[in-house]
Amino acid sequence: MSKTSMDFSKPKGRYSNNVISSIRMNCVKNREMPALICEDRTVSWEQMWDRTARLANGLMDLGMAKGDRLAIFLKNSIEFSETFVSTYHSGIIKTPVSASLKPAELAYQLNDSGACAVVTSPELLDVLHAAKPDVPGLKYIIVTGENDVKDHISYEQLIRDSSPENRGLEVSPSDIDMLLYTSGTTGSPKGAVRGVMEDYHTGVTVCIDWRIRMGDTQMVVIPQYHAGACAWFIATLISGGTLVIMPSYVPEKILQNIEKHRVNWLMMVPVMYDWLMLLPQEILDKYNVSSLRTLISGGAPLHTPTKLKIKETFKNAELNEFYGSTELGVSTCLRDEDQLRKERSVGKPGHDLELKLFNEEGVEVKQGEPGILYSRGLGGFRGYWGNEAATKKAFLEGGWATVGDIARQDEEGYFYIVDRLNDMIITGGVNVYPVEIEEILHRMKKIQDVAVIGVPDEKWGEAVKAIVVPVKNADLSEEEVIQFCKDNLSKVKVPKSVDFADAIPRTPTGKILKKDIRKKYWSDSTVQVS
Repeated sequence: MSKTSMDFSKPKGRYSNNVISSIRMNCVKNREMPALICEDRTVSWEQMWDRTARLANGLMDLGMAKGDRLAIFLKNSIEFSETFVSTYHSGIIKTPVSASLKPAELAYQLNDSGACAVVTSPELLDVLHAAKPDVPGLKYIIVTGENDVKDHISYEQLIRDSSPENRGLEVSPSDIDMLLYTSGTTGSPKGAVRGVMEDYHTGVTVCIDWRIRMGDTQMVVIPQYHAGACAWFIATLISGGTLVIMPSYVPEKILQNIEKHRVNWLMMVPVMYDWLMLLPQEILDKYNVSSLRTLISGGAPLHTPTKLKIKETFKNAELNEFYGSTELGVSTCLRDEDQLRKERSVGKPGHDLELKLFNEEGVEVKQGEPGILYSRGLGGFRGYWGNEAATKKAFLEGGWATVGDIARQDEEGYFYIVDRLNDMIITGGVNVYPVEIEEILHRMKKIQDVAVIGVPDEKWGEAVKAIVVPVKNADLSEEEVIQFCKDNLSKVKVPKSVDFADAIPRTPTGKILKKDIRKKYWSDSTVQVS
């Protein structure tokens, strides 16, 4: 099978609708209904339409045009949501970036995307100022709130001074919607190109697969720049619901807001559920969470003890898991009824999506055998911005796309993520998948967190190493960890060594930064660590 790239300008589906049409309809139906809630602020659907239309016109009055890139460098906030929506009025391409980026990282993403403007907040200005000398193409800095910082534009003043009138600019399903940057856990971040039509379909798919009802209230806890948060926000815009925004992750505040705002569905990553379930029982029992109908987890497997605690705590809610990526969107769904029956599975393909497993030669593998997971559907990405080589590597003929994850499929059609291709350890010619070992070690009561990597070894090429964070005050030895693995894993998978650490480096969404961990062990080697 030959590899091919995708045409960034070409829509790949049958839908003629787009997100702004849904927003317009919901603004008419739900004028006074809350659209956005963050702490003590509430923005109605009517207000959101007015403010986002004014913001879009203000950006165009500055000189921005359809197709220009606008970076959103903000923490979770109403302003992030408004800026996100404003691009649907203007055809400007939004580029959400992590608020935790360092100056050099920020400069890289601004330059790579070609952003000519950025919306940020006063608390992030120092980082932006440090990055700006290395970003010659950055023309406009819009700062949230009422500010009079020299050479910056006030977000609120820009909205006040601009007209809400529709300029008749057509934003079509074929247009590019946003550039979403990968986490960079296995190399330099890449800008995944997502179109208006693809993102509309992703929102529709989320509504169908997760049984979202019109007018539901959802809560966003993970960073809003994250692909999952973007997908669920679009679903909220389509369904005419309310978004409750958490500025930061504070476990008890999640419960408080569920009770206060009668939240119907919540999506978080596993580590957030882990921390939430570690709250004292009296805190978990303190709040009325009966409004919750759906709990969703993605990004990594939920451990069984956490699943059981979740189901005990949120008795009225279904627990569902998904597999997805920045590039491919929400790809699978594992229903509540399959949580314990299909442990570690990510479920079956989502609405209107096909999944297949191929080997590195592009040949489909047999059922039960591990292979590189490819997807094909209406909600995927179009390629990597300015990176034709990476785009070609990601696609096979026929529109099949991958991010390099390895999976297998059982006889009932359920998929299981084995590991990332870049994280796989080849020891003595045998493929070993770290995720399997990590899952076993998470069963040790003395272990709080763990990461497994391959390290250089003269005899085996690579040797399995576990980096372990013990539970506070736990008496844990290397021999004890290795013996536990010997009792539960085949010989080739048992770590040859164990290092202890205070913490495992992770992204803001809980993904292990294995690239960073490997650097320590491969620094004097010629082996590529990224």
